[in-house]
Amino acid sequence: MKAAIWVLFFFFIYPYLIYPLILKFLPKKKKSLSTPEKWPKVTLLIAAYNEEELIRDKLENSLLLDYPDLEIVVVSDGSTDKTNEILTEYNEIETVFLSKREGKPKALEAGVNKATGDIICFSDVSAFLSANSLKALIKNLLLDDVGACGGVLSLKKFPRQSLGESFYSQYETKLRALETETGKNSTIVLPGAFYAVKKHDLILPPENIIADDFYITCSLLKKNKRLIQVDEAIAWEQSVYSTSEEFIRKARIIAGGIQTMSLFSTLVWGPWGFFLISHKILRWAAAFIGIIHYLLLLSSGLYTPLLAVESLFIALGLLSLIAEKLGVATPRFFALCRHFLVVNTAVIFGFIGLMTGRQSVKWTR
Repeated sequence: MKAAIWVLFFFFIYPYLIYPLILKFLPKKKKSLSTPEKWPKVTLLIAAYNEEELIRDKLENSLLLDYPDLEIVVVSDGSTDKTNEILTEYNEIETVFLSKREGKPKALEAGVNKATGDIICFSDVSAFLSANSLKALIKNLLLDDVGACGGVLSLKKFPRQSLGESFYSQYETKLRALETETGKNSTIVLPGAFYAVKKHDLILPPENIIADDFYITCSLLKKNKRLIQVDEAIAWEQSVYSTSEEFIRKARIIAGGIQTMSLFSTLVWGPWGFFLISHKILRWAAAFIGIIHYLLLLSSGLYTPLLAVESLFIALGLLSLIAEKLGVATPRFFALCRHFLVVNTAVIFGFIGLMTGRQSVKWTR
């Protein structure tokens, strides 16, 4: 019983604390880049569904990007609000209007078929790119063994209750940076809101795939292509404002991740296996491991101080949830406990949704 408790505890904290420490001690590579004589044509591909609140700002932001040969393609996935009406006001962009909502994979396929760029840069409506971000991405992407490059997402205008999400986003960014700097010089995941792929390397996901971005990047890893996080390419994204929205989004992302990983399971035996297991698989498993570990602590009567500390973390997370419902601000540490609790619960619900077929490929943001 004692051994089981500590083994489970180790694997619970491993993806969050031990894995980042290991990355810090792995060999690092320095990259040498040069500015290309001629920039390749880039298609900025934006899939939208009912985005009347943000689509105009997104287009204005896209038109201000500092890139010499840029095509902007927007696919409206059966939008029923004023999104299509707003899109028709912009003659500078290419548009595709799908007659009904079909889901992200079909929308991306329609956009790629319309695109004429040598490089496809996928971007969510909610992600606002810095002026030089495309140049920073493309400069790295032009290396022969690089399959995709992603930018750094910074949350903006988030309320106090979203401090946990903000911290989690910063943690993920740092983790991808550490992976990019390792001997393999590659991360294994990029932010779906902002990343670029060479068109000839691109494999689009089937229409039943939930996490399109993870599918695309896993297909690149299978080709032994590197994935690079480019710290100079910055985008700002609106933070989720409520726990319910945050929970739904996380559950969808996690369900999609598990679905995709099951299709690319052979990757765990290749050069990216250690990173995939540490960054993704063990983090998903941690939700289930944590429950078993906590139940063993409760039933065994062993290690009362450890049980008390873990119970306190759970209590603070629940207290933060209640405070949010009441509109009461809580300290940053409470928000972190809340976010950690929500994310791990979302893993369980995402897994159940995937197994029962309830998780849809249709998305909101």
